[in-house]
Amino acid sequence: MEEQPFSVKTIVVVWDKSCEITVYQKSKTVWLAVGEYMEEQIETKGSSQRDAVRRWRDGARYKGN
Repeated sequence: MEEQPFSVKTIVVVWDKSCEITVYQKSKTVWLAVGEYMEEQIETKGSSQRDAVRRWRDGARYKGN
């Protein structure tokens, strides 16, 4: 049986809009944040859960500008 990666749902606020994203631990030092903003899926990688979420929020802010 294959082990499922750790994942958590979290709320991120981008330009006063709440977005639910999912953060996955792909490996020991690779985290993915995935979610939709303005009807477009955004996926980012980071070296920690916090880093992946920050990168996702920054990407969504850039798109919303």
